[in-house]
Amino acid sequence: MAPKITLTLGNALVFATPERVSSFDHMITDPPFSAHVHTSATSQSKGGGTRKRDLGFDCLTDTDRQKLAIWSQSVKRWSIVYSDVESVNDMRIACEAAGAEYVRTMPWVRWSMPQLSGDRPPQGFEALLVTHRQYVGPRGGRRPLAKRWNGPGNLTALLHSCLRGDDKNKAEKPLDQALDLVSWFTEPGETVFDPYAGRATIGLACRLLGRGYVGFEIRQREFQRAKARLEGPLSARDLERMRRYLEASYEPQSEAAGPAVRRARQRAADRERVMAWMPMRAEYLAEASP
Repeated sequence: MAPKITLTLGNALVFATPERVSSFDHMITDPPFSAHVHTSATSQSKGGGTRKRDLGFDCLTDTDRQKLAIWSQSVKRWSIVYSDVESVNDMRIACEAAGAEYVRTMPWVRWSMPQLSGDRPPQGFEALLVTHRQYVGPRGGRRPLAKRWNGPGNLTALLHSCLRGDDKNKAEKPLDQALDLVSWFTEPGETVFDPYAGRATIGLACRLLGRGYVGFEIRQREFQRAKARLEGPLSARDLERMRRYLEASYEPQSEAAGPAVRRARQRAADRERVMAWMPMRAEYLAEASP
């Protein structure tokens, strides 16, 4: 039986108690940006110059950050939280104060609009804060727990590019990136918690890869779009992202033995799971073979 995919219209700050979150294996989520990003967001105007840009959602609050920190220690294993670069250290401090172990900050080096003001360098990447639950004793002592992931040993940065289009969410994250994150950090049958679902890109990745998903989205319009995306046929945009995921390669010669073999096999198995969703699978395999 396929793992359950659940999306709820509502505020995760209200419904997702630490006790409930403790039943989930991982958290992968893209919360709102900080107030600094919202204040600084601009775009080019049709008549030239710049104008303030409405991102379409409220900024990250201290309450959001504290809840994310608590949830990062509540799930059984990994937490991956997107963050603007300027705020990632604040998130790290909050997660560590809640008891979670800080592991890495992964950079997503993406296509970005140039700095429109022209008076400073552009910000060409976003950060993903990676933490792991750890044991916290009755007297406050902490002990790291054993970690396991399926990712490639040669990974230095996420390089997934964005796709343009009229239906693009203003803060969209690429589906091929979500597929990589879900494949690398989770196992088939496990459940991913996503308190800021948006268009449910993480949820769609879980659906394609055979993982469970519990997401929350507070905006009615985004919830309806996300629900249709999770339950309906795959769009041309998502199929293109799946193709990019399938054609990416993370198989360096240095990973020919040891634990890397298990990780490579898991990634290969996940590619097969995604391949099964592709239309005209036989024709695609013929085109993709060298």
